Amino acid sequence: MPTLILARHAKAEAPAAGLQDSDRALELIGRKASTRLGQVIAEAGLTPDLALVSPSVRTQQTWKLMSAAFGECETRLDEELYETHVAGLLDVLRGAGDAQTVVVVGHEPTSSAAAAHLAGSGSDKTALQRVAHGLPTATAAVLEFSCPWTEVTSRCGRLVSVLSGRDVEE
Repeated sequence: MPTLILARHAKAEAPAAGLQDSDRALELIGRKASTRLGQVIAEAGLTPDLALVSPSVRTQQTWKLMSAAFGECETRLDEELYETHVAGLLDVLRGAGDAQTVVVVGHEPTSSAAAAHLAGSGSDKTALQRVAHGLPTATAAVLEFSCPWTEVTSRCGRLVSVLSGRDVEE
């Protein structure tokens, strides 16, 4: 059963004059939360075999720290994931091939919007409520599908949980 993990990057430094948005790095708490999110995902029995990562510094750092909890995982940086919408994310996802568990490390509001868009019948009500409020930093929505990635469309998945790495201290 194909499984999708939609992860929002961890807490990054605030925007500042002269600093490109894509160059914003993780804060210390964000680095800790990224590591914890990877652990929480692994503890939930999930092991991604493909990571689709936005090219921003904060998403790459989030994935690098998360990935320490997993074994081998193909990683693809995809420019489309930086400033995209749900349709753009789905276009990238449709190229996942035969990967069974895919993690997309991206941004808000696209991550929560995609989770809400894909969540169909049988989705966990508590997880749906959490997604409706947006995904906080270092948080991931987990969806399961009964179709291949090329056929993923609106309401065809089941949102099973929302996982967080935010239970760390500064």
